[in-house]
Amino acid sequence: MGKRDIDSDDDDGGKRRKGGFSDHAPPDDGQSAEIQLDHLLAGGAGLGGIGLGGVGLGMGNMGMPSMAPTPGLSAPGVGAVPDLDPLKPATTPMDFSKLGANMPSQEFPVPRDMVEYLMTPEHRQILLEETGCDVDWAPDESKVQLKGSAEQIRKAQRLLQRVLMHCNWGRSEAKVRRLLKPKIIESAVLRLSPMNTLPAGQKTLSQTQPVISIGKDKKVNDIVIPAAIVSRQHCVLELDIDRGAIYVIDCSTNGTFLNGLRLPPRTTGKVLVSHGDELLLQDPANDQEFGYVVNIQELNVREQTKLQAPRRLLSTEESSTMGRDFY
Repeated sequence: MGKRDIDSDDDDGGKRRKGGFSDHAPPDDGQSAEIQLDHLLAGGAGLGGIGLGGVGLGMGNMGMPSMAPTPGLSAPGVGAVPDLDPLKPATTPMDFSKLGANMPSQEFPVPRDMVEYLMTPEHRQILLEETGCDVDWAPDESKVQLKGSAEQIRKAQRLLQRVLMHCNWGRSEAKVRRLLKPKIIESAVLRLSPMNTLPAGQKTLSQTQPVISIGKDKKVNDIVIPAAIVSRQHCVLELDIDRGAIYVIDCSTNGTFLNGLRLPPRTTGKVLVSHGDELLLQDPANDQEFGYVVNIQELNVREQTKLQAPRRLLSTEESSTMGRDFY
C-alpha cells in the first residue's frame, strides 16, 4: 500500500475526523500549534486575532492544556482589556506633610541677653546634627522650641544647659559655637597679658605640660605674685587633654573672677576659658585691673568631634568622689 500524499484529501471527501486532525495532516490554516505558540510568545503580529484570551490554539486535541484567558492582557493588535484583577490591592498616595506632627515637644527658656548669641541659623543646624532634635527659635519669647524623641530632646536640653552655664562667664557667638560643637585642642600657647603691673606669663600647654599656675608660692606656681590678697596657689589654667579645651580652676580663698563673675570653688567645677577673657585675681568691685587678659594660640587641633552629653553641676559631696567638672 503506497504512502498517502500529504496534500491529498481523506477518503471521506476531505473532511477531518471529528475531534482532531487526520494522520499526518496539518491544520487548515497551514500553521501548526507550535508555530502559533512561538509567534505568540515572541509577540508576533498577524495571528488572526489570536491572543492570550483565545482558547485552545488548536492544542486541545494534542494532549496539551489550553491557554486560559488572562484578564488585562492581550496580544498586539487586540484591544486592551481593563485591569479587573480582584486580587490586586488598592493603593493610596502617601502624605508626608504631617510627618512628626505627633512627636513630643518641649520649650527651653533662654535668658534674653543670650538670644542674639545663641539663636542663629548656624547654631540651629549644629543642634540638629548633634542631637537629631528639630529646633525652632522664638527670640521674642526668649524660648527654644524642641521637637523630637524623648532622648533627642534630653540631649538638646543638656547641650543648651552647658552653653548657658559656661556663658555666665562671658558670651559671644564664637564661644557658643565652641560649646555646641567643640574642637579638640592638643596643644596651645597660653599668654597671660597683665592689665596693670602684674608679671606677664606664657606657657605652651600640651599633654606633657597641661597646667599653668598663678599664686605667691614660688615652688608651685609658674607666675608668682607676692601680694597679700593672692593665695598660695590662687588659680590654675589647665588644658584638659580628654576634652581638648582650656579651663580655669579657682583655688583661692578670696576668689578668682572671670569676665567680672566669681568662679565656683575648685571642689565644685571648672569653667571654660576663651581667647580674650579677663581673669581677675580679686573682686572687680575693688580693682577692675588686678588680673590678666587671656590669649590662646592654638597649635595642634584635631577635627571637630560629636559632643557627649554634658554632665550636671556636681555638689560638694559628689565632687569629692567624682572630680571637679562642669561637663
